[in-house]
Amino acid sequence: MSQPRAAHRNRPEICGRLDSIGGIAARRSYNAPQRRRDIADAAIVLLGSDGAHGLSHPRVDQKAGLPAGTTSYHFPTRQALVHGIAERITELDVADLALAAGLDADGDGDGHFSGTLGFARLVMFSATDPGLTRARARHELALAARRDPDLAATMSKVTTQIYGLARDVVAGWTDDRPPADVETIEERAVTVLTYVSGVMLSFVYGRPAVTDAHDLDRHIRAMLSGLAAQ
Repeated sequence: MSQPRAAHRNRPEICGRLDSIGGIAARRSYNAPQRRRDIADAAIVLLGSDGAHGLSHPRVDQKAGLPAGTTSYHFPTRQALVHGIAERITELDVADLALAAGLDADGDGDGHFSGTLGFARLVMFSATDPGLTRARARHELALAARRDPDLAATMSKVTTQIYGLARDVVAGWTDDRPPADVETIEERAVTVLTYVSGVMLSFVYGRPAVTDAHDLDRHIRAMLSGLAAQ
């Protein structure tokens, strides 16, 4: 009977129970989320720089400086790894949105979102690294999400928040006399986001349509002025 038990010590689920003595399992559980984030961060860099074909468990181990098999332990399949990347990108994007919501036009925190220039600054995060690599990885995920509803749902969380910011920017724009109604604001928000999506895609392809937040702000304001004139 002792020999089978000794063999079982090599199985992770058995080891987890044995290590619970003395609190070792608790410490491993506490560190696991950070380890998963480290793995996902390395995977984002690989996906953003080398594309989907450059993403593999061994390469992520190497990029993260982790022992061989670590990525496979936390993300057993390629699909699990891709979903882990999407969750991490969503976490980082949400943090960026929270940061942008506390910037004024000069980049200093004043507790509120700063209209078209603040929105332009947020978009320009994707023009240079680390935002650029993340934008390229996000583009790869967007292509994969067409065939994966769960992945698409994860990616849509940030899209919904960005649309909310765009709607707030349009709603706070004051050149309309009288103020625009809700339906008009929604239509303009979609128009602004469509343009901004093209700008971000130009970053991904290495042919930036704009290089400065103030220029992008000017374009957005001109677009809103044209829509109001109609």
